[in-house]
Amino acid sequence: MISKEPVWDNPSEPYYFRYMVIGLAPEGKVRVWLQNNGQPNIEQTSTKITTISGEKLDMCKGVTKHPTGYVYYGETPDFIKGKKYPYGSW
Repeated sequence: MISKEPVWDNPSEPYYFRYMVIGLAPEGKVRVWLQNNGQPNIEQTSTKITTISGEKLDMCKGVTKHPTGYVYYGETPDFIKGKKYPYGSW
């Protein structure tokens, strides 16, 4: 993703963002920031984000090794048992 930022330390030179920071939370909540070069990241508050899954995917279809979704292994299931956050229920 390369996006021009109109407000920068030197307005005579355009600044293009190269990286997005994506934050995921339970209940399907997503926040996106443009990673800023040495400055605070810029949250994209007015940008509409559409999430898709399953058969609607183009790029990541079939990437997971689990046919029915993600599975926790080892000590992780015991660790998350009874926790406040709905691990695995995104």
